[in-house]
Amino acid sequence: MIQRGIRNGVLTLSAAALLTVAAAAQAGAASAAPASASAASCARVNHSSGYVTQTVKVTNNCGYTVSFSVRRVGPDSPCYIVRPGHYRTYKWGNGLNYQGIRWNCS
Repeated sequence: MIQRGIRNGVLTLSAAALLTVAAAAQAGAASAAPASASAASCARVNHSSGYVTQTVKVTNNCGYTVSFSVRRVGPDSPCYIVRPGHYRTYKWGNGLNYQGIRWNCS
């Protein structure tokens, strides 16, 4: 009976440690993910990651239309077109890590 309680305690501790390491790795990867080198200097990209979903918001401060798709592990997002002075958001479930933006997709 005592051995079983110790084994369950170790298993619980190991699972908690694994979740902590995974959350730290995801937070580090999300903040270190680079945007594409050919990004327009007048377009702003904001990536945020929550418990369940991730969101990218692209704001077009340029005087011309820009297009982009979100690069992530797995399939990339569709191509989005943003007019000057507007923004576009794209949201997806965690698990497909953010890898940056691909510009001029249209």
